[in-house]
Amino acid sequence: MRRAEREITDPALLSEVLHRATVLFLALPDSPAPYVVPVCFGHENGTLYVHSAVAGTKIELLRANPLLGFSACTDMTVIPGRSACDFTSRAHSVIGTGHGRIVESGEERMHGLDVIMRHYATGPVSSAPVYRPDSLARTCVCAISILSLRGKRTG
Repeated sequence: MRRAEREITDPALLSEVLHRATVLFLALPDSPAPYVVPVCFGHENGTLYVHSAVAGTKIELLRANPLLGFSACTDMTVIPGRSACDFTSRAHSVIGTGHGRIVESGEERMHGLDVIMRHYATGPVSSAPVYRPDSLARTCVCAISILSLRGKRTG
């Protein structure tokens, strides 16, 4: 990173940025350019969980090549300046790489959904959330093992 004083290296702070982010952007290898898609997510112990429909571009690309990139940002504010060169921003962000896989085990699928649910819950989450069987049949869960994670704070 060019400006080392802006780099976030503390694992707890990196985790905090992920905890506070509401959207994760996945960058999946595709041709001629990466396919970037915003997703709902949760994270736990070096693993990101995302859910998806059981078929579609995201799942096809993940099956073809499980290596991916991702990013998330919190507290993004643009600060106008008097001229174009005086504009700046404030934010905390993370970028990383990972290895994604489709979760096959029913138990791990439920766990991944629980992790996602806890990420977005505004209050206590039941230790055993109830998922409708018809929704589960249409839902794919992906686990992404984080291979690298870097952070930056600006402003």
